[in-house]
Amino acid sequence: MLKYRLLTAFLMGPLILWAIYAMPEKYFALFSLVLVSLGAWEWSAFAGWLKSFQRGLIVVFNILLFVAALFLQHNELNIAIIFASLFWWTICIPLLLYFPFNKDSFLHTQIAKTLIGIVLLLGTLVSMILIRNNPAYGSEYVLYLILIIWFADSGAYFAGRSLGKHKLIPNVSPGKTWEGVAGAFVAALIVAIISIDILNVPSSQSFVFIIVTLVTVLYSIVGDLSESMFKRMANIKDSGHILPGHGGILDRIDSLMSGFPVFLAGLLLMETLG
Repeated sequence: MLKYRLLTAFLMGPLILWAIYAMPEKYFALFSLVLVSLGAWEWSAFAGWLKSFQRGLIVVFNILLFVAALFLQHNELNIAIIFASLFWWTICIPLLLYFPFNKDSFLHTQIAKTLIGIVLLLGTLVSMILIRNNPAYGSEYVLYLILIIWFADSGAYFAGRSLGKHKLIPNVSPGKTWEGVAGAFVAALIVAIISIDILNVPSSQSFVFIIVTLVTVLYSIVGDLSESMFKRMANIKDSGHILPGHGGILDRIDSLMSGFPVFLAGLLLMETLG
């Protein structure tokens, strides 16, 4: 399993870096569209659409919405998408704490799970492109977000393995611990402090930038837990098998689905605060 994970990472790493830094805007949008469309296929199983025809229709519907959002690039529409995504991530925390739900809960309905998936994937697509295409942020901030989540995940893994005793939300993810969360924050904090000069963050905004980073990491953990929750409701171990050793696309971008819109909201807040 480990050799497949390493091989996949070795092959995907350069592709992702090339996409972030070298692709023209329209091709990066197309790359992002393919990514979230694959995620839509996997999410359709979370929502309970098990027949290939049904899942195909869900993917086609999602692609039409994704393409519409990309072509329109309407500011009010983008804001609505981001706010809808942030609304879910806000209410997701108490939902995680009360999992598992009663069978009559709205979250067990196919329509609810389908709509949630559409909102979250749209939010990921729009926020990722808005960050990358904004001259004030650009590719560096996209890579920074990916790195802080990767380092946070690694910090959580090692801290959890060596120190983990207190379970975080065992009904959702038995392996995650509060010690792992602390490790994630420490790792992300180190990366944030090092990156302040690299990203040319004004000294007057350094503290806010660090807070935005830590809040983003917090919600990246929520994103990971959210995917675990939906997988448990659907009785699915991995979201897919497209990435050998890693599972599916959603297994790799679950933290980014929450991280991108939260990070974008934090950056816009920094702009507002000046």
